[in-house]
Amino acid sequence: MACRYPGGCDDPAGLWQLLERGGSAVRPVPAGRWPETPIATKDAVGRFGGFLDASFPEHFDAAFFDMSPAEARALDPQQRLLLEVGWRALEAAGIVADPEAGRDIGVFVAISTADHQGRGLWYPGAGTDSFTATGASFAAAAGRLSYSFGLTGPSLAVDTACSSSLVALHLARQAIRNAECEAALVLGVNALLRPNLFACLEAMNLLAPDGVCRAFDAAASGYVRAEGAGALVLKPLDAARRDANAVLALYRGSAINQDGRTATLTAPSSVAQSRVIARAHRDAGLNADDIDYVEAHGTGTPLGDAIELKALAESYAKTRDPATPLLIGSVKTNIGHLEAGAGLAGVIKSVLALEKGVVPGHPHLDAPTPHVDWATVAMRVPSATMDWPARDRPRRAGVSSFGFSGTNAHIILEQAPPAPSRDAAGMAGMAGVVILPLSARTPAALSAMAITLADWLEAAPRTLVDAAFTLGVGRTGFPHRWAVIGDDVAAIVRTLREGATQSRVQSGEDRALLEGRLRALALAWEAGDAVDWRRLYQPLGARFVAMPGHPLDPQRHWIDLAGKTARAPTVERQPGDGPAGLPDRIDDWRALVRDHARTVLGGSPALDEDVPLQEQGFTSLLGVELRRQLERATGRTLPVGLLYDYPTLARIAGLLAGEARPAATRRAFVAPPAEPDRDFEFLDALSADDLAALIDREVDRL
Repeated sequence: MACRYPGGCDDPAGLWQLLERGGSAVRPVPAGRWPETPIATKDAVGRFGGFLDASFPEHFDAAFFDMSPAEARALDPQQRLLLEVGWRALEAAGIVADPEAGRDIGVFVAISTADHQGRGLWYPGAGTDSFTATGASFAAAAGRLSYSFGLTGPSLAVDTACSSSLVALHLARQAIRNAECEAALVLGVNALLRPNLFACLEAMNLLAPDGVCRAFDAAASGYVRAEGAGALVLKPLDAARRDANAVLALYRGSAINQDGRTATLTAPSSVAQSRVIARAHRDAGLNADDIDYVEAHGTGTPLGDAIELKALAESYAKTRDPATPLLIGSVKTNIGHLEAGAGLAGVIKSVLALEKGVVPGHPHLDAPTPHVDWATVAMRVPSATMDWPARDRPRRAGVSSFGFSGTNAHIILEQAPPAPSRDAAGMAGMAGVVILPLSARTPAALSAMAITLADWLEAAPRTLVDAAFTLGVGRTGFPHRWAVIGDDVAAIVRTLREGATQSRVQSGEDRALLEGRLRALALAWEAGDAVDWRRLYQPLGARFVAMPGHPLDPQRHWIDLAGKTARAPTVERQPGDGPAGLPDRIDDWRALVRDHARTVLGGSPALDEDVPLQEQGFTSLLGVELRRQLERATGRTLPVGLLYDYPTLARIAGLLAGEARPAATRRAFVAPPAEPDRDFEFLDALSADDLAALIDREVDRL
């Protein structure tokens, strides 16, 4: 699992630290999050929330995810979060994202907030382009993950409002059980980019005026909105054990249903909530008394909390021994309500609590709500962190989510079973020498990864074979590589911190094995060869472990609220400037082409004139757009296969200046002007060899 939540909770460990101390991540709206408008300046609107750090939403590592600046700028920040936490979850699960190979893994995305679409991107003058639709689409939010990571299972976006992510989890489990995919990546996301929905919810009296979520407290006055994302990877237990995964918890059962006709569209139903809980118990093959803790929906609205407590009492407390009351909590009191992503936040909290045997305290509980007779009902809301009650069975938890349109979900989780024991031979092998293979997209990222790995090795006792197995088998092999060989943690840490640029043996003695097979493997891997790390380490009983992932380098990619992107430069035709007022000198032609190329690419700060544009972020569609802009600026008809025949800025400028011919391996084709569908007619003029080469190029781009 992976997450990025308010309060600096950029991973599950950070979230647990916040939960264990009973902390709150709610704060006033960050300065500059939205401009001054009548809605934004209205009293009590959008003053508090669970907001991410200052880098969000404007910064994103577009290069890491193979995006041009233009595409990144059009991307809903929710999609950015999904890519980041989705990548982290796959890393943690030891799943290599390989778009070329493809994996039978489903993608289920919970997403419902449309603030990005409402920022003015759809209106005249907003700078809409070929990326606007996919950047704003909820369907593309799921499809982009499948596309980027090479996942070929079912891929869909789910919107049932605040129950979306538990519904997505339920659907993912069904898809695995129906053999529609071998595993599933489930994500929930939310982003607070505009004040408008704050105003709507405030008008419905749903938001806490003071920004404090007091779920189940007598002073509860409403919920607090929050943003962030969480992700889980689901696998059948047998497959997880086969693949040497660290099993975090068991997903025992779940159910979803609908309120149907209630007093109003948004009014919840305790009867429907009781029914969905009972169905989840049946699906899990368990009774209510088998569950120790429920991570409640617990938003902090007086009506909603009262109805939920009634349903919990009906479902869990009727036959329960008062000596073992049902424990209840809500992560919303710590980080706020992530709406579509809220259910997964509750699941991640529950998984951590099951794993550690600790129930986090429930903050902001001064006087429990009088809507429940706490003295007679076998339920309790712990206000302080406590040990999980001891039982002669595995620990178990339920998690609830209810959408304001009436869709309800409840799931049952169970403590992970003990990991299979390692045999004596395997344990002995783990004391030997290993290769730690590091790889990154850039040299800077590789250096940062080395330091992070050194810090991780020093932080706690580590099993080097597990670390080597995780790095080799469970991580994508990027082009910049470095392998460190050794059997001593302290020596390996020194090497990582020194930043050596080649494989180094760090061992107490010089062994023939080191100088032979392991060194050869390490050097081959550094040279870019494939190495079967699983064959090397899995016979020893190696397992995936939670390790630092590939570092990201977020850069600012943002469309200001005015919604305007840079416009294509125009050629000012002045008398004496040459034929038709166009440049005379090759340098001026290069400047003109460079300016248009930068505009098409979204304002890229620098482009190398002699490097093929396809290596600098251009796709075939962007090439078509560049050709069209240059035709408008110059009044000329240019080859429809412009980027294939003239792949660099220098060669395009040479074409315009009359100094360049097409690449020798390609045939120039000048289409008749002014036909709207002519963009692909040049294919008819290509030879079989040229067409095959073009297809190869396009497949490489995909």
